[in-house]
Amino acid sequence: MKDFLALCVTRFEALEQELNQLDAATGDGDHGATILKGLRAAATADAAPEKAFRKAAGGASGSLFAQIVAALEKVANGAPIGEALAQAAERITMLGQAQPGDKTMLDALIPAAAATTPDAAAQAAAKGRDATPDMAAKRGRAKHVEGAGVGHIDAGAASVAELLAIFAEWRRM
Repeated sequence: MKDFLALCVTRFEALEQELNQLDAATGDGDHGATILKGLRAAATADAAPEKAFRKAAGGASGSLFAQIVAALEKVANGAPIGEALAQAAERITMLGQAQPGDKTMLDALIPAAAATTPDAAAQAAAKGRDATPDMAAKRGRAKHVEGAGVGHIDAGAASVAELLAIFAEWRRM
């Protein structure tokens, strides 16, 4: 798992500005920096990478994305990917009070949870991410911007899709 998280850090270093720009269109513009901070802490944690992620990233993103880190650790340890992602989606739904179609990370995560392989999960998450520009935000800061973020990719959904793409690639290594 440590090598997966190290790969995530490298990829998200390259994506940080892009994710910040996506977030700036609908939020406060720090999503990339926040996720990267959490990933760096998770990658260097001796144990419980999800707790390290949550603590370092802080705020709502820290708590929500820590659920995905925990799910991917379960999959790395042999759990079925769909089951682990479904549990993460359930917790995120509870914590964030969001639903599919609200233009959140769930729009990438929930389709991925129906998958049976890491590659299928990554493909489903990418499709979910790509559907977010047509959605009006119903949760978070994005619901307060003009047009509720219509026309913009949700940064959280983009990060979920990227994490799952990296995980699928790592599993093939």
